Order: sequence, then structure tokens, then C-alpha cells
Amino acid sequence: MIRSFAVAALAAAAVLVPTAASAQAPGCDVASATLEWGVKESFRAYIDGSIANGEWTVADGATYETPTFAFPGTTGRIDPRDPNGSVGFAGSVRFTGHGGVLDTTIANPVLVVRGDGTGFLLLDVFGPTMDGGSVDVRETPFVELDLTGQDLTPVDGVITIDAAPAVLTAEGGEAFPNYAEGDAFDPVTVTMDVGDCDLTGQPIGTDTIDEDPAASSSPLLWALAGIVVGLVAATVVVILRRRRRP
Repeated sequence: MIRSFAVAALAAAAVLVPTAASAQAPGCDVASATLEWGVKESFRAYIDGSIANGEWTVADGATYETPTFAFPGTTGRIDPRDPNGSVGFAGSVRFTGHGGVLDTTIANPVLVVRGDGTGFLLLDVFGPTMDGGSVDVRETPFVELDLTGQDLTPVDGVITIDAAPAVLTAEGGEAFPNYAEGDAFDPVTVTMDVGDCDLTGQPIGTDTIDEDPAASSSPLLWALAGIVVGLVAATVVVILRRRRRP
């Protein structure tokens, strides 16, 4: 009897305790998206000029229409209220020149949006370098984006980042020789279709993407759970004492 009572009471307490598994990051699922970026105008001019005498080719879904490359979105989630989230894109661009001495591919961009007004474009970068070495990095933070002043509120179900300024990161400088950290790259434009995303409220137990969902649970629920567990323990102790009396 004691065991069944304790199990039932503890089960009731468990119902009151919110779990991380039931939490979901707030925001909008991205149904489709497009990233438009020219990489760096002066670099394209160099590749296309008489010195490098090179070219670029697009693959895996990427396209080019002067002066920008376009990458189709794959998956992602964005919360525009306190902007944060990420969106992945498909596609690759291969730059070649100098008779094959220069042969660098950038691929699979990932847009990362942060609540402090900045963002990053992550890239896979690989191929031989002009100094005889090679580079092969995945999802490296290539350029940092200035998202100050960008309004990410959905308009007719679409979130837009319009020509966000971009500068090369330290990691980008290592992956893309001949350019240094802080060098300006072409601005980044992104359109994201989020459909009829409801931003009027949040599911119970959710908070921002960067926080532990369990930590944002209601203090009242935790207090009630503690009271129930305490009552269970006290009741069991009393019953045991009574059973032990001669």
C-alpha cells in the first residue's frame, strides 16, 4: 500500500515538473529562402581579368546573374522579435585562374542571426592556394554581417535582410588568402518565406533559442512540484513509524 501510494504521488508530481523535451524554440520555420551575394567585386574582376585569366562556375543549385550569386535555402528557423536563428543554403561556386594554380570553391552557406545586431555567413571553403598550399574548412565563419537597422518583421510572410554590410573574419582570412580580417566584402541580401508564422505568443516553457528551455519554466510549477514531493516523503515516514510500533 505504501509503495502504491508513493508511486501515485510521485507520478502526480512529475506531471507538474516541466521538462526540456517539451520545449520548442520560438520563432518561424523557414519554408524557402534565397541568399544573394557577389562575394567580392574586386576578386571577381581579378579572376575575370587578363592576369588571372580565369572563370567561375556554379553548381549544386547555385546560380549567377551579374553581379551576384544566388543560393537556394534548405532548412532554418528565425525569431524576428529578438533576432536569432540560422538558415542553411545549398550551392557552390568554384573560382579558377592562373592555369589552375588558383582553384578555390566556396559552398553551402549558412546564415546565422544574433540578437546583438550582428550575423555571420558560414562557408565550406576548399582547394589549392596560390602559394602551393591548400585549404579545406567546413562551416567556417567567413564574413561577419552588420544587421543594425535591418527590420526582420515578416511582411506578407517574408523576412528580408537587405544588403547587409559584410567584412572578412579572421577565419575567413585564413581560408581565403590575399585578404585580411576586416576587409569589406560584398553586401548580403536574404529573403526568407516564413508563411503565416504566429508571433503573438510563445508555447509554454519556451524562451530564446540560446537559453536552456528548462531554465525558463514557470517557478510556480517547480514550487508546486517541490511541495508535492515533500508531502509524499513526510507521509511515507509517518506510515513507516506507525508500522514499526509494537
